[in-house]
Amino acid sequence: MQIEQTRNTPFINIDFENRIFEIKGPSYSENIVEIYTPLIEYIESNIVHLDGSLECELYFDVLNSISHKKIFQILISLNNFYQEGKDIKVKWYYDADDEDILEMGEDLMELIDIPFEIYSVEN
Repeated sequence: MQIEQTRNTPFINIDFENRIFEIKGPSYSENIVEIYTPLIEYIESNIVHLDGSLECELYFDVLNSISHKKIFQILISLNNFYQEGKDIKVKWYYDADDEDILEMGEDLMELIDIPFEIYSVEN
């Protein structure tokens, strides 16, 4: 599943066969649920095809509250599969001067059991 980035929606690339999972860019569309709901369904239907490890790379330059909730749902779904033995790791990237995105990542890290690393990116 691949979704191209728009002005207010992120680039999404997810392919469990090739162990690719990335969401990058802005996530603040009023209709963001229309992006994330099919993504969550795709994850839950297709993660069974994951053979090997999966690094989930998440890098948001803008993340509204609805997007934050949907990302949390994605991480809960991944956490369930992690608990079942899937090798999953999350890498959260944030712009070095964006404390809000950093705090969101730290909050999410506290709520899931998946190995979770946070990286600062210089602008």
